[in-house]
Amino acid sequence: MTEEVSGRNPRIQRMRRLLRDRGYRYDEAAYVVEGPALVAEALDAGREVRQVVVPASASNHHVMHRAGWSGATTLVVPDGVFEGLSSTRSPQPALAEVAFHDVEPIDLATTPGPVLVLAEVSDPGNAGTLMRSAEAFGASGVVVAGGVDPYNPKLVRAAAGSSFRIPFAVVEDPMEALRILGEAGFGCWATVPRGGVSPAGIPSDMPVALILGNEPNGLSDEVVAACVGAVSVPTVGGVDSLNVAIAGSIALHDLAGR
Repeated sequence: MTEEVSGRNPRIQRMRRLLRDRGYRYDEAAYVVEGPALVAEALDAGREVRQVVVPASASNHHVMHRAGWSGATTLVVPDGVFEGLSSTRSPQPALAEVAFHDVEPIDLATTPGPVLVLAEVSDPGNAGTLMRSAEAFGASGVVVAGGVDPYNPKLVRAAAGSSFRIPFAVVEDPMEALRILGEAGFGCWATVPRGGVSPAGIPSDMPVALILGNEPNGLSDEVVAACVGAVSVPTVGGVDSLNVAIAGSIALHDLAGR
């Protein structure tokens, strides 16, 4: 049953804090999804949606009925309160609290397809785009190794639903990711701006982990040295390097075509 509440309601204060406070998200193992379309995708993916909040002007939105059928608490707040909750300037009329759903890194070794490792990638938009590409090109999962928070609202929006469906793991740093994947039989390939083999040239005799680095600095020398080889996306003209989301997406596409 839907309940009408004010901005002082503890559940609403909780949503506000989950949106803005990374530490609180991890303490509570929950995050916020914004927009009816993404809320619906989270429900479709079988994620644990705990509560959904909409403004009074959208109290009859179909996403409320879907959330109620799933067992989630449904709340309605005044429009002005809702606008203050959202992390965007033009909020879509639904917010949902969703339980964390990251997996253990070793779980990504149980299905075919390359693993994508985001090694201290810091921009949530790039990370979300890479999650979307990982799903589109058949990766078995993504490892977030330092850097961005995979539950950041901007990343969730950029992933456009893929972060609900493609498995992802979270580890402290890239070297930990390489150790775990190496022990699981993966060949770890460092993505570098130039001098590496083309993605299509990576041998197919063992599972592949593609390591992508931080936007301004790339991969550390330590990480590159720990990999079995280096891979570069061929370019022409005077382009010095590609955006990490573009480079990673092209590499995943080429790996899928091997």
